[in-house]
Amino acid sequence: MGRSGGDRGPHLGQLRKAVGIAKHVGAPRASPSPISRTGVRAHFAKGVTTRATKSSPTQRRVVVKARYVSHSAARGAPLRTHVSYLAREVGPQKSPGDPAVEQRQANDLERSVDYLAREGREHAGDFTFYNQRESGLDAQKLTASWADDSRHFRLIISAEDGAALGDLRPFIREVMANLEARLGTSLEWVAVDHHDTDNPHTHVLIRGRRSDGQDLFIPSRMISSGIREHAQEVVTRVLGPRQSVDLVREREREIREIGVTSLDRELAAQLRRAGASVSRPDLVARLEQLERWGLATRRSDGWRLADGLTVQLGAMKERAEVEKAVAHLRRGQAKALLAADASAPVLGELVHGRLDSDFGDNFLAVVESGAGELRYARFGRTDDLAILADIPSGSIVAFEPAVARPRPSDEAVARVAARAGGLYSATIHANLEAHVDTGLIAANVRRLEAMRRSGLVERRADGAFAITPDHLEQATRFESELVRKSPVNARVVSYWTLSEQVNALGPTHLDHVLAGKAMAPEGDGAFTRRHAMALQQRRLFMIEQGWMGETDKQLSPTALRTMAANERADLARRLSVELGVRVLPESPSQVSGVYARRIDLAQGRVALIVQERQAYIVPWRPALERFAGRQVEGVLRGQTLSWGLARGLGPNLPPMG
Repeated sequence: MGRSGGDRGPHLGQLRKAVGIAKHVGAPRASPSPISRTGVRAHFAKGVTTRATKSSPTQRRVVVKARYVSHSAARGAPLRTHVSYLAREVGPQKSPGDPAVEQRQANDLERSVDYLAREGREHAGDFTFYNQRESGLDAQKLTASWADDSRHFRLIISAEDGAALGDLRPFIREVMANLEARLGTSLEWVAVDHHDTDNPHTHVLIRGRRSDGQDLFIPSRMISSGIREHAQEVVTRVLGPRQSVDLVREREREIREIGVTSLDRELAAQLRRAGASVSRPDLVARLEQLERWGLATRRSDGWRLADGLTVQLGAMKERAEVEKAVAHLRRGQAKALLAADASAPVLGELVHGRLDSDFGDNFLAVVESGAGELRYARFGRTDDLAILADIPSGSIVAFEPAVARPRPSDEAVARVAARAGGLYSATIHANLEAHVDTGLIAANVRRLEAMRRSGLVERRADGAFAITPDHLEQATRFESELVRKSPVNARVVSYWTLSEQVNALGPTHLDHVLAGKAMAPEGDGAFTRRHAMALQQRRLFMIEQGWMGETDKQLSPTALRTMAANERADLARRLSVELGVRVLPESPSQVSGVYARRIDLAQGRVALIVQERQAYIVPWRPALERFAGRQVEGVLRGQTLSWGLARGLGPNLPPMG
């Protein structure tokens, strides 16, 4: 399991004796009775992390994070996405000016994601997946059979001294074997070690099914007092207990650390008590560090911590992480790095974008604005992750302030309840509006359930929701809370780079600027200059193609519509040849079929819906990603299609991408 690094010298006998003592002191207590074959019926919540428990200060520390992910209608799509994220090598991304980016052909089919053929093997060789017995596994293939399970589990195991362990596989295999013994069942799991951070860590995916076919449940205490404590015992046994010098270094590191530490929690607890003073040297040193950051004040009557200390330390930590992620973009350049403004929109060129969390459910996007600033934002909502999926560097992205306002589903609920005496249910809605899509009704019910959990709506014993006359105001309150958590929205203006837009045959973001329907970036930064040059080149191309006259000041709306129709028709012809079925460039007001492909055109993102004898090119919406490779139904509402999972229609194909 790697070299201890310190097992040479005159103190070897005392060290071995200490290790022996640690093994007995830290050994888990024997269970009073055999573990039930069915396990304990309790989940650990999403995002659960270990809680501090009493242990020897000389014991090696291990952090364990855990969550479970429900598959629901997506049938394993979150799992496939996460496996692809874990398998992807993380390194510097190409900048928009890179020749490799500019040489990409504006070929729509090369930009498509085929959910019926994609296996995610493009990154399969970057990291080595393994389980209890084998290494070098194909994780996508291994986890494909998990799609029909109701859930899967994710663990992240990080030993503080992971670098000293060397090969982490024996360590993880011993930890997982102990978990199997505690749960009383064999587990299907796959793991991958990441060494791309300061502390090496391991991602473990566990199938949500026991060996007897029943759903797997893992009790919360198994995380807090099971996996972590056993992992700490293993590391302590291999490397030996921490020495005094290690404890001193740990405290020194905490004193300087950017982010919330155990010292901060101790300080907050002490200073809350009236007349309390701080005298312990490490706490005083931490206060002096906080004072240098402007987060603590020394007064005649003692120390005072800044309001919202944990929030401010969290923001400082996030900024430090972003600075590290984009350091290669700022090399030799004095570009300001700022968080996205929650009060004003910003248009920019994507210079960094990737999943950026332990669990792969947080996307960090950094754009270069027209003023030459680097603006960053993190996104974790399902729709945002779908919008930003596979987005290439150089795409044109807007960060826009989120606005709290009622959704169409809120208006539909209020409309139905007004006619039904203040009640809403799926049955009531279907009876009052016979032609309403069942998928939309289900979405309305989910929305009301979410509001009920926030205490804004009541549900009666018969299942109907009691809707008050001020329902739209209540919905606005609910949205305000969501906006507080996620104050910025991401909007992809174009998935094509500026250089690719210049000679595109379809309508681009540059064309919308020429038509006066979109704004050019403001400021005197490099992106503004590149945008102005690309706009001039695009204008010349449009004149050559006959879409504009030399004296025309703007591109006509008719030209935009015709170009869009031509681009879809050309795509339909090429797809017809590839698929061997007729592909129609437009969709009817109601369409059903298998969501087979997502394609990025010059005019924006579209979806391919395949039926038995024909297929349709339809407007893409983030909700479609939940049903990749499955039978769906879409109903036209306004200018867009609202999508839901079809029931009992056609083949029930599993998503493949």
